[in-house]
Amino acid sequence: MSSEIPDIPELKRIVESGQRIDPEDVSALAQNESELTGGGPISGGAAATAQSLAMKQMNFDEKLKALSRKPQSHITQEDARELHTAEGLAFNEAPGPGSALGVPAIPGEASVYITKDDAREAQHAESTIYGGQNPRGGIAAQMQSAADKIEHAYRG
Repeated sequence: MSSEIPDIPELKRIVESGQRIDPEDVSALAQNESELTGGGPISGGAAATAQSLAMKQMNFDEKLKALSRKPQSHITQEDARELHTAEGLAFNEAPGPGSALGVPAIPGEASVYITKDDAREAQHAESTIYGGQNPRGGIAAQMQSAADKIEHAYRG
């Protein structure tokens, strides 16, 4: 991050792009806010927002690290849901398919429609997470259903 104080929407865009906010960034923002205001950091300001986002990213990292230590056969749907939620909070947007690897989907690069290839990739990712099984009604199954409906609509 630069030495300027970004506004809150800019901070959110930064994390949505996958950039990390580390403690040094938070400290620099707090110092800059203090210098500009002649007092402490602004309540609800950029430094407070950066601190909150940094904590959410650290929480996601901890959940990912804990989950990576588990044997795949012991990873539950609840584990996956918790990781999915933590990732969404860490990067300020809902994770896309295959994003549980700690890399959020890049806005603007994904197709508007779900393709069979997208569904196949999601099935592979879910299978890896769930120890070779795809849960009934899981995200991959929903994607496959959507891809089938889109293909059927194109065929008429």
